[in-house]
Amino acid sequence: MAYTITRKNRLKEELQLCHADGTLALTATVDINVDEIGQRVSKAYETLGMAQNELEKAPTSAEAMTAYGDAVIAVFNVIFGEEDTQNILLFYEGNYSEMLLDIFPFINDEIMPKIREASAARKNQLLDLANKSKGKRGIFGK
Repeated sequence: MAYTITRKNRLKEELQLCHADGTLALTATVDINVDEIGQRVSKAYETLGMAQNELEKAPTSAEAMTAYGDAVIAVFNVIFGEEDTQNILLFYEGNYSEMLLDIFPFINDEIMPKIREASAARKNQLLDLANKSKGKRGIFGK
């Protein structure tokens, strides 16, 4: 009997952006490997939080606004990829406020919980593997 290993699925979602009349304008795809993206998305969110704090301290600062915009784009690039992020920016015609109000709920309510869930499951698998290996010399039993 063969020992079978099945690779884990990737996180795949779609975000459809429609014109005011309801016609489909753009479909942005989220297709990410959770193991690969975990650290990148955490770093992007951390940078976004710092930029938001700076913007709250100096709401009229051009430098703070630019840093905040760059941080938003960094989060979008991690989640959607650079090409879809550029298409999203074109769709919103550079209106960052509208874009954030529309898209961040999708990221926070749909994508981030799935990333956290998959990351937690992977962490538990690694901890189980480490616990099973106690008394053996390393994870690989050497």
